[in-house]
Amino acid sequence: HKYVHKSHTHTHTHTDQMNHFIFLFLFSYILLSSCATLREAAARLNLFVGSAAGVSYFSDSTYTRILAQQYNLITPENECKWAATEPNKGQFDFSQCDSIHNYAKQNNQTFRGHNLCWGSYNPSWLTNGGFSAAQKRSFLQTHITTVVQRYGTSAYAWDVVNEAIADSGNDVLKPNVWYPDLPDYVDFAFKTARAANPNVKLFYNDYNIASSTGWSAAKSQKMYDMVKSMKQRGIPIDGVGMQLHVSLSYNLVSGVIQNIQRLAALGLEVHLTEIDIACADNGQTCTDWTTQKQQQQEQLYVALLKACLSVPQCKSFETWGFTDKYTWLTGNQHPLPYDENYNPKPAYNGLLQTLQTAANIE
Repeated sequence: HKYVHKSHTHTHTHTDQMNHFIFLFLFSYILLSSCATLREAAARLNLFVGSAAGVSYFSDSTYTRILAQQYNLITPENECKWAATEPNKGQFDFSQCDSIHNYAKQNNQTFRGHNLCWGSYNPSWLTNGGFSAAQKRSFLQTHITTVVQRYGTSAYAWDVVNEAIADSGNDVLKPNVWYPDLPDYVDFAFKTARAANPNVKLFYNDYNIASSTGWSAAKSQKMYDMVKSMKQRGIPIDGVGMQLHVSLSYNLVSGVIQNIQRLAALGLEVHLTEIDIACADNGQTCTDWTTQKQQQQEQLYVALLKACLSVPQCKSFETWGFTDKYTWLTGNQHPLPYDENYNPKPAYNGLLQTLQTAANIE
């Protein structure tokens, strides 16, 4: 009797182990298959993983397929800027901006608006009109109000002001069509955007501000002081976008982490908004795209992603495009996670693995 009982127990245990193994295998398989893309893995972390998108590339079906498959957030590259949306004074054209927005909605992606006020990419009527400060203020208010209200909460956020801070010297703001004519234009733009829709997140976005240490420390400090002052004075700002157009030699990731932390301490959300990693420094032509350089690029992409993942207030990790076929950079830079033929590069694989690991799926 004892023998039979033991034998029965053994068989029962063996079946349990088999069932347990099969369950674990299927569970692991389901987890992995549900995290087989950047957006699926990022969704488990409540992270936006994004790309800039351009309407001119939408005729390329491979482009639109991968963009939808891999990314849960998209930003219009140029389609929602002034020159595109208000080509003539008081006459709005949302056809291009709508195309990006509607594509995002069709593919269950978050739409991140870019941008409402900048010193570049403005229509000639605005830059060459010889307008008074009062007229410019009126134009700025009308433009921001019209654009923000059109998309409402269908936009997660807007870069309200883009690239306002002076690159060097003691001046905080750089001269442009708005400054110094409207000394308070940054405050005014944010207040106008908030009045247009109280439920859209409002961001300041700039380049060479990502690290609070190293060569970008001075400009980064100007940015920090500006947004801290805005918060203290009750100007409605919700976050900061750090562009991160860098090259393989970039070595300030620890400064990026410190900067994200100090902005988070102000109660601000942080987005890494325009990441690309060029092969060569300072716009020089890249002459050799070696395996070693591809691995360096992967390591830097992964380090920046981990920087974002290390601070809960860093909510978005976005590259400026996703394929080397369509990049704003010249000189054969190979800056993005997919190559010219849409093959995932080591950079892509590193990003995916990092997201999967962070979601405890290896």
